[in-house]
Formats: sequence, structure tokens, C-alpha cells
Amino acid sequence: MNDSEFKELLELTKENNKLLRKMRRSAMIGGVIRLIYWVAIIGIPIFLYYSFLQPYLAQLLDIYSQVQGGAENLQNVGSQGLGGLFQKFGIGQ
Repeated sequence: MNDSEFKELLELTKENNKLLRKMRRSAMIGGVIRLIYWVAIIGIPIFLYYSFLQPYLAQLLDIYSQVQGGAENLQNVGSQGLGGLFQKFGIGQ
């Protein structure tokens, strides 16, 4: 191996080393960006739910349970018949 071949091989090795370092750096940056992307995709909806939607959903569920309780009361009145309803209001005694 002569001196010119050695210098050429050294230059190619240096160039390969630079390219490999750039590839490794861009792969690492791409992985970090991909991680940030998925954290945002999963984290933002969870944050929005707990900070904005949960109070409204809690109120909605409370209203639903109140309506359901009112419907059960109506069923109880209906099962007693009109006589039970009249007795409840003191009519016809």
C-alpha cells in the first residue's frame, strides 16, 4: 500500500465517520420528535378532559341521576293507582 492509497483510504474513512455520525444524530432527533408527537397525541386529550370536560360531564351525570329518580317516583305513583294519588293529596276522604 503506497502513500497515496493510504491518504485516500484515510479521507474515505473520515467521510464515512462524518456520515455515520450525521445519520445517528438524525435518527436520535427523529426518535425524540416521534416521542414528543405520541405524548402530545395521547396527553393533550387527557389533559383537556380533566381540565375542561370533566366538570361538565359530572353535572350531566348528576342531572341524569335526578331525572332517573324522578322517573322512578312517577312509576311508584303510577303503581299505586289513582286512589293512592288521591290519598296523597287528601282528595276524596
